[in-house]
Amino acid sequence: MIGYSHQGLPLEAYRFGDGPRRVALIGGLHGGYEWNTILLAYRVIDYLAAHPEAVPPALTVYVIPAANPDGQMKGVGRLGRFAPEDVVAEASPGRFNGAGVDLNRNWACNWTPVGLWRTTEVSGGTAAMSEPETQAIAAFVTQPPMAGVLFWHSAANAVFAGGCNEPFPPAIELAQVYSEASGYPYLPAFTAYVVTGDAADWLADQGIPAIEIELISRERLDWEQNRRGVLALLAYWGTE
Repeated sequence: MIGYSHQGLPLEAYRFGDGPRRVALIGGLHGGYEWNTILLAYRVIDYLAAHPEAVPPALTVYVIPAANPDGQMKGVGRLGRFAPEDVVAEASPGRFNGAGVDLNRNWACNWTPVGLWRTTEVSGGTAAMSEPETQAIAAFVTQPPMAGVLFWHSAANAVFAGGCNEPFPPAIELAQVYSEASGYPYLPAFTAYVVTGDAADWLADQGIPAIEIELISRERLDWEQNRRGVLALLAYWGTE
């Protein structure tokens, strides 16, 4: 338990290993709308539980399957594990937390009160870092600072590196490691529309390398690609 959502729902992190270097793998920042990222995180949890040797001795790995439990409830109707058939027909409201905030527009890098999702205006919150989910995750990954953070999103079929107004070489290196192992293309920038208040960008400003993995679709887990990517990242973090 690392905190609570706007609606008082728990934010859970699963821990593997006991090394001095902390890292995090995070799904579900966009809740029930990007529900496949939640199921992917649970698949990684099961894999690491079955293969403890995959975690290098230097690491403590945390997996947060649902960074937006309010949104998961709206899109799926339950907390914790679920099946694809549980997803509601219109899952887009599940992108937002209980206050109607897009949590990946709420971080303090180029934050604006109104952000964009495609051509739609969305709430970035009443202030940068205003949402309890943002505050809980930010505290967890910065106190003490993690060696790296991964966020799963869907769906643009790419790997992006966090960087607040300028490239952040450690994040670029992480992105390239994941890209090479997984087969997702590494793209130097997301250009479909302007993104403000992004989590990975804010982390770069804190000196923490973070990457965003965009799955191929909003239904598939791309399991084999992500298994290879996660193992490559763990090996990289475990030996750097």
